[in-house]
Amino acid sequence: MMSKSILLRPLVLALVAGGMLLTVTDAMADTITAATLSSQNNASVNVGEVNAAAASESFLGSRGVHSLTQKHRFNSGQSIKVLDKQQIAAAGPVGGSAQALAYAPGVNVTGYGNTGSTKTSISVNGISQGWGGFGGSVIDAGNLSVTFDGVPMVNPSTGLWESPQVPQTGILQGIGITYGPGNPVDRWYNNIGGQIAFVPLQPTAQPGASIKMTYGSYNAKNIVFNVRTGSIDGWSTIMAGGAGSSNSYRQSPDGFADPSYNYAWFLKTKKTYTDGNFSLGAYLAKGSGYRPVPVPVNPIAGVTYTGAATGPLYSQKTTGFYSSIPFDIWNKDDSNTTWLIYSKLNQKLDNTFGLHNMIWYRYGHRLHQHYNNYGLSNPSNLYEYNNPHDSVYGDKLWISAKLPYNEVSFGGFFLNSQYNTKNAFYNPADGGSLALPNHSYRNDIFSQTDLAVFVQDRISPMHNLHITPGVRFINYQTQYTQGADIPGATGTNQGKLPASNRSFTKVEPSVDFNWKPMKWLAVFASYAQAYKEPQVGGGGGLYQTIQPVYNLEHSADYNAGIKMHFNDADYLHHFLAMFSFYHLHFSNQFVAAYDGNGNYLGDADGDSIYQGVNIALEDDPIYNVHVFANLNFEKATFAHYTTGGVSYQGLPVSNVPESTFNIGAKYRYFLDGVLMSPSIWYTYTGAQNMWNNNTVMPSSQKIPAYDTLNLGLESVISTRGSVPLLKDVKLNLDMLNVTNNHYNPFEYVTSGGLLGGSSQGQVLALPGAPFTVYGSISADF
Repeated sequence: MMSKSILLRPLVLALVAGGMLLTVTDAMADTITAATLSSQNNASVNVGEVNAAAASESFLGSRGVHSLTQKHRFNSGQSIKVLDKQQIAAAGPVGGSAQALAYAPGVNVTGYGNTGSTKTSISVNGISQGWGGFGGSVIDAGNLSVTFDGVPMVNPSTGLWESPQVPQTGILQGIGITYGPGNPVDRWYNNIGGQIAFVPLQPTAQPGASIKMTYGSYNAKNIVFNVRTGSIDGWSTIMAGGAGSSNSYRQSPDGFADPSYNYAWFLKTKKTYTDGNFSLGAYLAKGSGYRPVPVPVNPIAGVTYTGAATGPLYSQKTTGFYSSIPFDIWNKDDSNTTWLIYSKLNQKLDNTFGLHNMIWYRYGHRLHQHYNNYGLSNPSNLYEYNNPHDSVYGDKLWISAKLPYNEVSFGGFFLNSQYNTKNAFYNPADGGSLALPNHSYRNDIFSQTDLAVFVQDRISPMHNLHITPGVRFINYQTQYTQGADIPGATGTNQGKLPASNRSFTKVEPSVDFNWKPMKWLAVFASYAQAYKEPQVGGGGGLYQTIQPVYNLEHSADYNAGIKMHFNDADYLHHFLAMFSFYHLHFSNQFVAAYDGNGNYLGDADGDSIYQGVNIALEDDPIYNVHVFANLNFEKATFAHYTTGGVSYQGLPVSNVPESTFNIGAKYRYFLDGVLMSPSIWYTYTGAQNMWNNNTVMPSSQKIPAYDTLNLGLESVISTRGSVPLLKDVKLNLDMLNVTNNHYNPFEYVTSGGLLGGSSQGQVLALPGAPFTVYGSISADF
């Protein structure tokens, strides 16, 4: 009979999809540290303990040496969540980064696809990032920081990061989510509501490789791999990548499948030596997909399936829940590309001081090509070619010191970015072209320079009490240059204002503490302030059509709660629970309000308040069972907002669920020498208020709550000793939304501009994915 310890090891190494435990293996020796845990690591390159075994160059935290184990989260003064590789797998083998994030408490995800190729809106405790819908809110969607291997991924001008920039979850080792701005040493330039840290697979001490191939519903195909050289004279390199494609679950009468595709490639080499380490990394990714038109929930007079007045009425009740209008009437291909190169250095200076530096360059490119002849009116803006791009370079340098009762970090970063808003609308039938747009165009330049210096000190007057005060001084500068008129173009240049610039200097204080009155109980709390530039770019807005008179947007965040950790008690093996209350005041929000006809109503500084509770727990009650649960309750309202003579005071913030919940379990057992792992997990998203594009206000109408039930089965066949080099083969079956529940994760009230007819004031929706099945085979070498 196989021993308990042999059974326990595979259980720990492959936990339930959606669970919370982050494991430590040889392949994860340089693994995830959430952005707020920099000061919780005692064994650190920062304190002169740099060596080949325990050196880390993760910039997710300034002192990231260890994996973010339960112990490190338990000792943190921050509210954090970690998703490891097995938890990320809850999104399915073709799901992208956004789908994986949905398994963290307080995270809401909406979009028009179910793979990593298409854009998605993500919110953490109600604060959003990315854009994946058609109508939204008065609040801009760029208020979360996002990093890849510690490198900031967000466009500093727009504040936006799009989920197709991380489309392949198979190259990820884990994801860390910080709730709130976090500590100064880990913060970037838009941590209003928190930070999402994507950690790719890292170079390892031992060589190895793996490959996984998937096929499933809607002709979904995916392949992902990694190859690791192991340590050779102190150098270790990893190459990882993946590519996938899929059709949409939306159905057009002409048979067009709204296809999508994506790829991601990652290369990193690292040199480890006695007093530190140095690494070089490169990343390239693209996600592209056609975006179906929102579908009316109910039939609307004049809104037809084909756009012709005599066609069948287009709605979920008449043409089908997943219906979409024909390609030759309306189509939009939306792609997002990013590539970056970077280097990191961690260097021991002496037994007290350590030096850390990261330098990077990132290029981001968005391209959407849009054809809109719905209504068959052949408008002058029949075609749109939206081609903006941004390039950013920067450097982050800091020094850290290990003192008897303190761990001090001080340093800063600078970055410079150039953002081009290039776009053109035209119709060849009227003499227009991409070179000579006859409707409207823009080609404006935003130059952003962000500077920050910080100091923080983790004070430990007693072994069970840690207090981390910190402060950051920032200077954010924006320069705008109007794009030149195009000679011969008959369209309107959307950049109407002359060149201008603004500069802001602010102070961001913060503090957190963790007190353990008992070995298994920790009381924690944090407070932090953060600032960011309001969103610029797009068709008009600040600097282009609105005078740049504004303040930096500001957040003041409180988090407090308790954590419980048991490592080997009765029925509490690897048990971690967190109960956290949060209150975030988001002020100086810049709103440029327009009515349903596109008329500018005015702008205002306002604020909103987000408050709620996050609960997360995980446990191995017996050696071959793992369970998890995540729960969130939230209330988000406008404290005051008046623009265009309309007040939002007391109204709910749109697209913030009243609650979210997920729970699951995984059971592991041997059957005739094959390790079998069935799993089940359930997700629930509560009701949320819609946005009303017609009244330009939050609506009292609600998007109904929805849920999904999901099943998985993994079989691991060991080939060690029987097949040269091959260690094992895995067969996976993933079944998502097994009850085939029809639900809309996103609905809004339209102003009528999209579909015309009598649609003004009616509800349009983006439906969620129906029942999908995926089969995968993978091999580890």
